[in-house]
Amino acid sequence: MSRGLPRRSLSDPRGRNMDMDIASMVSGWLDAFLIAPFRWPLNAAAGMWLGSSVLALYAVILGELTGAALFLVHHKYYNSMNDEMIRFHNISVQALHAGDKESYLAANKSAQDHYGKSFFAHAGIGMATLLPLPFLLAWMAMRFEGVIVHTLPFLDKPVGYTAILLSLYIGGRVLFSRCKKRLPLFNRIDEIKREARAARGPVRSFLAPPVPKNACG
Repeated sequence: MSRGLPRRSLSDPRGRNMDMDIASMVSGWLDAFLIAPFRWPLNAAAGMWLGSSVLALYAVILGELTGAALFLVHHKYYNSMNDEMIRFHNISVQALHAGDKESYLAANKSAQDHYGKSFFAHAGIGMATLLPLPFLLAWMAMRFEGVIVHTLPFLDKPVGYTAILLSLYIGGRVLFSRCKKRLPLFNRIDEIKREARAARGPVRSFLAPPVPKNACG
């Protein structure tokens, strides 16, 4: 590394000034909590990897919990939008097979409107899971801006805190996605989604043969 990590701030006056600047922007206890794993190893590079791994774990867990909380609070609203989207879609398919162009256009427009609402609602949950990441990147920028951890061989390109944290975060999200349904909270969310899909019934295909009108609800 071209510079030492903030471990040296314990004895370097410049490090103390840096700590004071950060403390003025981030609560003292929070800054101490976040920096702690970076100072556990004696090797500075190992400290960067260990500390970034812990931060990535924080970001994944806090983000997933935030998204889960939003879904549980508003899942009835989300499910109602999906229900209406599927209902109008099925009506539009039935109208198309019946040759009723006016009813088809009206139902299809309603289905698209509900699809847009459902899409942005679920996108909001997805964005909520990312909320901790920008904060942690901003904190690392205050602590490690300009610190070069490694240099890529043959390319002579520096690797800093951003590349390390993002790579660990992406890996953490992938691993967590494979095991989250085994956890009670996320298993309950998956169960709610399955029950909602079963209750609303199948999505009709435009290529499927027509069914009686009362089948559309």
